[in-house]
Amino acid sequence: MDFVTQDNITILKFKALDALPHIRHAVSTRGGGVSCLEGLESLNLGTHTADDIENVRENYRRFCRVAGFDAQRVVLGNQTHSVNVRYATEADAGKGVFCERDYTDVDALVTDCRNLPLVIHSADCVPVTFADIEGRAVGNAHCGWRGTYGGLAAITLQQLQSRFGVMPQDVLCTIGPCICMSCYEVSEDLYQSFCERFGKSDALLCDDGRFSIDLAAINRQILIESGVAPQNIFVSDICTSCSTHLLYSHRAQGPSRGIFASVIELF
Repeated sequence: MDFVTQDNITILKFKALDALPHIRHAVSTRGGGVSCLEGLESLNLGTHTADDIENVRENYRRFCRVAGFDAQRVVLGNQTHSVNVRYATEADAGKGVFCERDYTDVDALVTDCRNLPLVIHSADCVPVTFADIEGRAVGNAHCGWRGTYGGLAAITLQQLQSRFGVMPQDVLCTIGPCICMSCYEVSEDLYQSFCERFGKSDALLCDDGRFSIDLAAINRQILIESGVAPQNIFVSDICTSCSTHLLYSHRAQGPSRGIFASVIELF
């Protein structure tokens, strides 16, 4: 990923998405914001944290100014580790940050509207973005272990196809910063459930009584099995838990931590 710094704000960008002329995207990092509570400092973009909402709104303004989005038009899901996908329209502009949401249980967003930034919050979970190479639609999905197990990435692809006629082979996907396999130790029961659901592979590790899952690799597998070309999937090598100087991590910091955002829009 490329690092872009301006006005003390650093954003992360995928070269592959930058190469598409109709796509704007960015991943936020921690510095350059106004939040000051321990664990939230400083560019916290989580509206459901202990932070003052005015701090969060100012953080969105700063991040969006650098990334090129209109902060007043960002659209947030209502992430509850579901597999629900919402079609975001012009009526949703600003919902979740600058006006109230009238929906619940939304962990993925798709749209064919221009200049409507779709926001997914993360702090270890896997942010998966979807960009139609022809510029008809985009999507953004929050794939924690529940969303991954439930196949949210595949469901989001299905929504892009059924609503906008976008075939999986025409989609470029990115898997953003998330917790790495080495940092993501899980219970034996969860490990076994993933083995039964996805088959044993290098993404599922049992080592001397310790069990680990590579959520990024599992999501890549899901995308390939759903028809996305392997060469059209780009995976970040940044681990949130290993990089708390740069990003927020629930596993490394605990529940009183901030949130970073993965954002994509058509323009």
